[in-house]
Amino acid sequence: MKVRYLLSFGLLFILFLWWKPLDAYACSCVMAPPPEEALDQADAVFTGEVVEIIENGKLIRGYGKTIHFKVNEVWKGIEGSEAVVTTGLHDGDCGLPFEKGKKYLVYASMSDMYVANTLSTTICHRTTELAYATEDINVLGEGQEVSSPHEEAETEDEENLPIWPFALFILGLVAIFIGYRYKK
Repeated sequence: MKVRYLLSFGLLFILFLWWKPLDAYACSCVMAPPPEEALDQADAVFTGEVVEIIENGKLIRGYGKTIHFKVNEVWKGIEGSEAVVTTGLHDGDCGLPFEKGKKYLVYASMSDMYVANTLSTTICHRTTELAYATEDINVLGEGQEVSSPHEEAETEDEENLPIWPFALFILGLVAIFIGYRYKK
């Protein structure tokens, strides 16, 4: 009986040793910079149509939403005809309310804010629906049109999932098995 309690305590200890709360970020921008400055600050600037919106799972895939775009025009940082950008859920977390089928001018920066090491955009960027981006388009000039529609999108592969939740699950199963073996 003591062995079972010891194994349970050990498993909980290991779980709390590796457990890390999700990072929290606060929105703290007064207004977006002018288009020229926003272009310099961003890692990617492009226009594109939203083709898919995926809400990220909090434990494994990060936080917020992942937005898949069919890219039309590029000023900076995107190669190919598809782009993937993360943003918040639009619930006070700096996220933008993207809608499938609408076209946007997107300013994005590499960030860990929603999903580790991805392009992200927030209300602090100048990202807006293309219909409201006339000032930006006039300042930016013509971008480079995308010509190859069949290139692969930059998406996070299943291989890039963190291994520790799965390892802890397996370790828990092993601990339960050992506990039952010693109980007999």
